[in-house]
Amino acid sequence: MKRSILTMGILALTLLGSVAESHAQGLIWSLPEDGTLVRYKGVYKQLVRRPDTTEGDLTLTWDRILEIRSVGKEEAEYAGQTVPCRWIEIKVETGKSPEGVLDAGPGGIRMYKLLVPESEVRGTIQEPVQAGRSVFASHIAIVRGYRKIGDEPTKELEANLFQLYPIISLLRHYTTPQEGEKGQTSVLAGDFATTTYTGTFAMETNVYRSTSTGEFARSAEMPFGVVSWTAKTVTEEKGSTDPRTAFTETSVIEETMQAIAIEQNAESEFLVN
Repeated sequence: MKRSILTMGILALTLLGSVAESHAQGLIWSLPEDGTLVRYKGVYKQLVRRPDTTEGDLTLTWDRILEIRSVGKEEAEYAGQTVPCRWIEIKVETGKSPEGVLDAGPGGIRMYKLLVPESEVRGTIQEPVQAGRSVFASHIAIVRGYRKIGDEPTKELEANLFQLYPIISLLRHYTTPQEGEKGQTSVLAGDFATTTYTGTFAMETNVYRSTSTGEFARSAEMPFGVVSWTAKTVTEEKGSTDPRTAFTETSVIEETMQAIAIEQNAESEFLVN
């Protein structure tokens, strides 16, 4: 039985409950000044295990550019109150660069426009639910949002929760990220005082096992918070009646990204009619 990583990522929301407090919120830890844009660039790889073929394993590699920009403020109704919100646009281009320019091709560009309550960008994966209690939330709360994939028509998002993983990035919210070294990280966008974090997120059913790991450098000096990252998702499968020792690796997906530019006075690229 085969399941997509996207399906299993959504399933994880129903399997996880309350956890001890930890600090990380995917790619968006904080909100910079409106009009800020951060551009990341890197490589996205997929290894497909094919033990039953004469060709052997298949390795695919693409270039990737990811942009996050803040493009407007708006008061909106959220949780029964009118609160300040921010329009956040996220654009991901994945494709080949035969002549040094990324060619995403049909369907290779994904764009999202999200109206995010400013109070929901907390720099933590813990969502307060009542006094003295919080729960793990591997999502970003939104008032409303829109999606555009390639040349397809724009669609309004139905849910009021948005997951960065795995649609936007393999970097995800980890339940217990470990704080590592503090130092200086140099990327094309500049030099930043950073703290390194590592995290693991694993889930398993009787036929499927997925293990996601990530290492990322976070900086208070970087708009939105993340300077660079490397993330990996390993999937394994077995028969429903086989023992756990029968799990066999079926695919490995890796993503390595770093900030290459920071811009001010960014304008919306995603116009909603």
